[in-house]
Amino acid sequence: MKLKKTLAVLLTSLMVVTVGCSGKTESNAQSGASGGTAQTGTVNIDYWGGWTGPDLNTMKGLVDKFNQEQSKIHVEFTSLQWTPLFTKFLTEMKGGSPPDVLAMHPFELGQFTEMGVLDAKTVEEVKLNKADYSSFAWGGTFYKGTQYAVPLDVHEHGVYYNKELLEKAGLTAPPKTGEELIAMGQKLTLDKNGKHPNESGFDENNIVQYGLGFSMNHHVFYQMYALINQQGDNPFNETMTKLEWDEQKAAKAISFLQDLVFKHKIVPKGEKSPVDDFTAGKVAMFIDGPWQMPKLEASSVKWGSAAYPKVFDKQASWGAAEVLTFPLKPKADPAKKAAAVEFVKWLDKNSGDWAKSGQLPSSNAGMQVAMTLPGREAFIGGLGNAVLLPAHPKAAQLFSSTAPSPILTAAQDAILNNKNPLEIAKQLKKELDSILAQ
Repeated sequence: MKLKKTLAVLLTSLMVVTVGCSGKTESNAQSGASGGTAQTGTVNIDYWGGWTGPDLNTMKGLVDKFNQEQSKIHVEFTSLQWTPLFTKFLTEMKGGSPPDVLAMHPFELGQFTEMGVLDAKTVEEVKLNKADYSSFAWGGTFYKGTQYAVPLDVHEHGVYYNKELLEKAGLTAPPKTGEELIAMGQKLTLDKNGKHPNESGFDENNIVQYGLGFSMNHHVFYQMYALINQQGDNPFNETMTKLEWDEQKAAKAISFLQDLVFKHKIVPKGEKSPVDDFTAGKVAMFIDGPWQMPKLEASSVKWGSAAYPKVFDKQASWGAAEVLTFPLKPKADPAKKAAAVEFVKWLDKNSGDWAKSGQLPSSNAGMQVAMTLPGREAFIGGLGNAVLLPAHPKAAQLFSSTAPSPILTAAQDAILNNKNPLEIAKQLKKELDSILAQ
């Protein structure tokens, strides 16, 4: 009864927030079930994830492959946007019918473990070996010293560039620094008369090609987070009760991104889909994660990738991961639990196939496969500089990606409304502190 009462209270508060942190935008809702009708005598398990981008088809293909290779276990796969997925999860948890396997991100572990809805003992049955995974991936499966998840993949921000457009502009390599990003962005931005933003007579109302693009949603905050870390400040931690950060450094991070749009005019204001603009030739470079690679591979664009630029004192980029958890079932069917463990082990063993999604497998074996695929090397090489958001118990509210989220409001004030960077930093601190004080 105590668990159900706790879930009821927390479900009410979580209905208005999102917990999504993967790179996909929250505007392309999709859902999917894999496999057909399960054969008689098989153990049926439910597997839920929040993939709605190009990587969704890859995961569906993996589930289909598992179902086809054997007949004793049948996996029903459901994919929704992360926001409704977790709301559905808590609803089903309250009713006693959660999925057998649930994907999430490391920073979400805090809230769900504090709610008592994840099963750490079943993770032990997978018999993971720390040496089989990168430290980046391994660390993201723990909360307060206990392992609550199985590593699946890792990802971070990087830069994609159109090789032909760079060559046409006389550029031989992608940008490595903030200065190079601006200079190259200006050279790659053209108005209808062929003029650049730093030239007299440039018509900003008739730009036919932009030098750079990036998502104007919560990913603006993820870039801010990286740029604050580049200045030697990481203000977020697992146990914080108020936000301790350098507002000036936060303002500098906001200002850099803001200037790309309003001062340097190399990024389209209000951009909806950078990857689509890139494949259409409307932008020459864009910032995003490795999950976009399947779409790029299906296009006719000759593309390359590079690490997120070093804008300030040191290299740092926003990074995240996806992990697999076992929702707690007090009256769990031992056969279903064993089947869930076997399926997760199979996914881990076949993580090289997951690399085709663009996501970087957490296992060393899967990462070796990823290194043989085009465009992955730059992302793999940058993982050592990637910074994760913490698994704070209030991560859902703090880092929500849907309105009226504080981080989304800050992003919109910066990139769409061109407000004062220091005022944005102060307001964001005020709103995050209000959540932490609740």
